[in-house]
Formats: sequence, structure tokens, C-alpha cells
Amino acid sequence: MKERPATLLIAEEIHMVPETPERNLWFAVIERALKDYCFFFDRLLNTGNGSLVIYERMNDNYRQSFHLKAIAELNRLRWFLFTREQVPFNLEYLAEQLYDDGVGAAQSIRAVAIKQFKRHFLEAEAANKFEHIIRYVRENIAIDKMETAETESTLRHKRYRLIVD
Repeated sequence: MKERPATLLIAEEIHMVPETPERNLWFAVIERALKDYCFFFDRLLNTGNGSLVIYERMNDNYRQSFHLKAIAELNRLRWFLFTREQVPFNLEYLAEQLYDDGVGAAQSIRAVAIKQFKRHFLEAEAANKFEHIIRYVRENIAIDKMETAETESTLRHKRYRLIVD
């Protein structure tokens, strides 16, 4: 049998991964983790039920608890996005399942996330809020070595709503 050059593709030979609800769900998980990480300081002020947390009105005990919970959440998001080994349901694992070049896709996603996070971090730092969280990031993440995104991602203003039929 004569082999054809690799550049020729016949329509029947192109394998398309079918769109399934499960596949869309995992893409949504990645997207939501990116939104929560890249715009982390916005997320801190939103309770998720439509009301906002008023940081300035917190008493010292509540503020300390708030900082600890926020740092724990930041670390969970960092685990999901930046763990390079495939652990069930982290970015590396999901990228391998969803993309042809899973490792390359995960690296591309991480590169964008880092730039957007730094851009948002600098905004939060300039606003003089979340002083303990800002200090934690400065001490534990090489924020000064990261590049900053030139433009803000549209993901920042994306809203998630439950649609019931």
C-alpha cells in the first residue's frame, strides 16, 4: 500500500473529539479556576450570593480569620493550576484528557494565568487592601519575576448563572 504524504488529510480521517456534557464541564472547571486565580482579590470581596464583603468594617479577629481562609484558597488554586505532575483533576490531568498536546496546553494556560494574576496583584497592592495576603504573596510567590499582562482578560467580568429549564 502506498503511503500518502503527511500533509494530505481526507475529511473522513480527521478525528473530531465529540462535544459531551462531561467535556464541557471540565472546560468550565478550568475556566472558573482561572477566573478565581487571576482575579483573586476581586473574588475575596464577593461572597458568591450577590452580597459583598466590606473589608474595612471587619474587626481584627474576623480579619485574621479572613486572611487565613484567603491564603488557603489561594494555595488550593495554585495547587490546581501549577502542580506539574498529573494528579486526578488538577490542570495537568485535565489538559491531558482534553487536549491533544496536554502538557503544552497546560503550559500555555499557566503562562496566561501568571501574567493576569500579576496585573491584578499590582492593582490590589496599589489599593492598599489585603495587607497580609499581599505580604504572603510577596514572600512566597516570585511575583517580581513574573511578567505582567498588557491587557485585562475578559474573563474578569464573566458572570456565572444557574439556568434552570
